[in-house]
Amino acid sequence: MVRSLPHPTPSSPFAGLDAKRIAGTTLALCVHAVVFGLLLVPTRWTPPEAKPRPQTTVVEMQPLPPPEITPTQAPPTPQPERRPQPVAQPQPQVQQAAAPDATPAFDTGEIEAPPAFDTGPAEESFDVGQPGLATLAYAFAPAPRYPRQAAIAGIEGTVLLKVLVDETGQPLEVAIERSSGDRRLDRAARDQVLQRWRFHPAQRGGRAIAAYALVPVEFRLP
Repeated sequence: MVRSLPHPTPSSPFAGLDAKRIAGTTLALCVHAVVFGLLLVPTRWTPPEAKPRPQTTVVEMQPLPPPEITPTQAPPTPQPERRPQPVAQPQPQVQQAAAPDATPAFDTGEIEAPPAFDTGPAEESFDVGQPGLATLAYAFAPAPRYPRQAAIAGIEGTVLLKVLVDETGQPLEVAIERSSGDRRLDRAARDQVLQRWRFHPAQRGGRAIAAYALVPVEFRLP
């Protein structure tokens, strides 16, 4: 006995729906969903990147050079023992007797004097004469102090002095040969040379002598 499905009545809300069409549509949607899901899955698998390995540095071991071997010095050759040589004894010297003096003697015991020889005139003393003008070298010549008032006024100049130097190189007299134009500069130069300067004395015949020297003293402001 076959039962037939109840046919919907015209008053039912599902009376216009087709069950086969709904089932086919649902199946098609499921198939599309499955295909779309497969498309989303990556088609190729990429393995993860490998971590870089630490680089290994290979150190070559160089063999150490063999130590230098210093050759052992040979022992000194033994020297034959030297025997002391006999020292020759000095021969006694025979002193000859002095020849007898044949000079006649007087009764009083005096000896006759030998004849005198003429040795020429006696040596004269070294006469240096009057001091002359010479070029002398300085042994010690410190610069004189600049007069304060002349420096403030900006005065400059050169003093030419005539100095008498003795045999030891010490100034004895200082005279102004040519003035600088300012008495303060002249006086400062004269006092400094007379009190503190020293010279190498002039020479004549290998002997030191007194002489005059012309000495310029310059005053210049910085």
